Parts: sequence; structure tokens; C-alpha cells
Amino acid sequence: MTAKPYAFFYGGYMNPDTLRAYGTTPEDCEVGYVGGLELTVGPIANMAPKAGARAYGLLARLSHQDLDTLYGGDPAALKGLRYLPEAVLVQTEAGASIPAMTYLCGTLSGAAPEADYIANLVKAAETLKLPDSYIDHINSFRR
Repeated sequence: MTAKPYAFFYGGYMNPDTLRAYGTTPEDCEVGYVGGLELTVGPIANMAPKAGARAYGLLARLSHQDLDTLYGGDPAALKGLRYLPEAVLVQTEAGASIPAMTYLCGTLSGAAPEADYIANLVKAAETLKLPDSYIDHINSFRR
């Protein structure tokens, strides 16, 4: 059996319950951040390079099949956008540096996100106990 790789989720998938709702089985879940990237939302989450920024989210182990379930097809959650895998180094709350895959979209439209989408991001961030300043950043995408 192949070991499950680490993946970093920063958007709609950063809630373990959401991952399970898509039929995946996340393991070893913990909070972390990636330095040098900033969360953007338009119409759904993405990350973009920005010096000094931190993008927070969920680090978890998932099978390759689970990752393909989330990103390989065209789930409605991705609004028809294509996200491709990128290697990142995730800093955990315990101070460990864990190599992981994350998924990024080349370009988002900049369209306004739906209020429910932002509410779900905020709920996930609160569940993960992300910093208040980060929750404020998420809320800044409300239009």
C-alpha cells in the first residue's frame, strides 16, 4: 500500500468535515501555514505569492485517489476552474516543517465570491482556531 501524502488545504476544503463529505478520508490533520503566499478569493480561494504573507489552513494526509476525487474531475466546488498541484513547505503549530502538496489555480476571474462561500471559509477558520487577523483577512473578501 502506498503511503498517503500530505496535502495543504486553504480554501473550501480546509474543514475536515467537508473533506469527508466528498468521500475522502483525511488523516493526521493539523493546522499550519505556508509562508510567502497570501489567500485570495475571487470567486473561490486561491493563493498568490506575496513576500511576508502567510496562508493558513489544514495539513492532512490523503490518498492519491482522494486527491484525484477533489481535484481531478470538475466538482461543483471548484466552479469549473482547474487547480494544479504545487509543492509547499507547511509550518505546523508544533514548529515542524512538513513538505506537502497544495493545489493552485493559475488565474481566478476576480469575480465576487458568494456570501455563503465566505461564511464557510470563516467557519472553517474558526473551527481550526486560526488567528483573528486571518479571519479578518477572509472577511475582507465580502462584497
